[in-house]
Amino acid sequence: MCKALHKARHKALYIKALHKALHKALHEALHKTLHEALHEALHETLHETLHKALHKALHKALHEALHKALHEALHKALHETLHEALHKALHEALHETLHKTLHKALHEALHEALRETLRTETLHQVPAIFPIASTRASTKYTPYIAHLIFLPILFSLHPPYLKRYQNGSQQRTVVRTR
Repeated sequence: MCKALHKARHKALYIKALHKALHKALHEALHKTLHEALHEALHETLHETLHKALHKALHKALHEALHKALHEALHKALHETLHEALHKALHEALHETLHKTLHKALHEALHEALRETLRTETLHQVPAIFPIASTRASTKYTPYIAHLIFLPILFSLHPPYLKRYQNGSQQRTVVRTR
């Protein structure tokens, strides 16, 4: 029986060692397999999560940067365009206004100066062949006589208050009255 006991004991130790070795091998294989599977799953999950987060962050940053750059470029272009257009419009309006104002002022000043010159000179230089100019009652008619005397001169001088109009090949002069 000793031999059978020894054999049974040896068999039990062998099974125990085999069980221990098998357990260790299974544990290592399972650990390695689980570690690799878990590592791969975590790697894919982290990669996907990081990719989405990075894509979202980059998209937002790029959108903000492009928006800012586009806003600045458009603002600068609009500012320059509006500045040039406003400058041109103001220049043209000022030029036209000054032109009209100066033209009107010069026209009135020349008209008044010519009228005053004609009035004062004709009062003193009316020839004696016009007896109406030498009588006392005719002083109110003197300016009209002066205009009749100097009307041909006016047509030859073409002062600003005379306008010339072209009508085909004919030319006529129109005298504006006040």
